[in-house]
Order: sequence, then structure tokens, then C-alpha cells
Amino acid sequence: MYDRKLFKCYDARFLAFSLVAGLVVIGAAFVGKRFEVGSAPRVFFALIQVAALAAVIIGSIVAIRRLDELQQRVQYQSLAIAFAVTGVLISAQGVLEKAGLPAVRWGLWAWPVMVVCWVVALWFVQRRYR
Repeated sequence: MYDRKLFKCYDARFLAFSLVAGLVVIGAAFVGKRFEVGSAPRVFFALIQVAALAAVIIGSIVAIRRLDELQQRVQYQSLAIAFAVTGVLISAQGVLEKAGLPAVRWGLWAWPVMVVCWVVALWFVQRRYR
């Protein structure tokens, strides 16, 4: 399996969709900040952000399902590794926080950490099938 095939399910259309979803998340965050915390409009704009993120996640699953069985296996193993590593990191930070280390706002960092772990795991897992 070649490295370029690893991301073939993420074509230009999917990447454009993801970019638009990202812009929706950013735009809704900026507009939502204009309203009082806990107000109905602010909650509405937060739900718009959640919907955009969910659409990208569902789109990723649909894109992976179009791959052949081997490529799906590589993707799913990589995602499982990324999920596990991220879970360990978040749990470890919670334990270390109770021991006195500063808190980390995982709401902002969980997805980027998981994506980085996924890409690294993807590289390692695909090497097994060369």
C-alpha cells in the first residue's frame, strides 16, 4: 500500500466540505460570543457548531466506508490507536492535575491531539501491510 492511498478517501469535495464546516464553526463562535452566556441565541450558535463538527465526523465515516477492505482496516486500526492514546493522555492529565499540575482544557485540545495520533498511527499501521 502506498502512502498516497492512505488519504484517497478524503478527496477535494470532502476537504472543501470540511473547510466550509470549519468556517461555520468559527463564524458561529464569533457570533455566539455577542450574546450573554446561557442565553438561547448563544446556545443556538453553539448547537450550530456541534452540528458542523458532527457533519464532518459523519462525512469521514462515509468516506472511509468507500475504501476497500484493507484500506478500511488500516484506517480503523489507526483510529482505534488514536482513540486509546488520546484517552490515556486525558486520563493521565486528570491524575496529574490532582497531583498538582496545572489543568489542561481538553475541550480545545482533544480533537487536535486525536488527529495527530491518528496520522502517526496511520503511518505505523500502513507499514505493516507493505
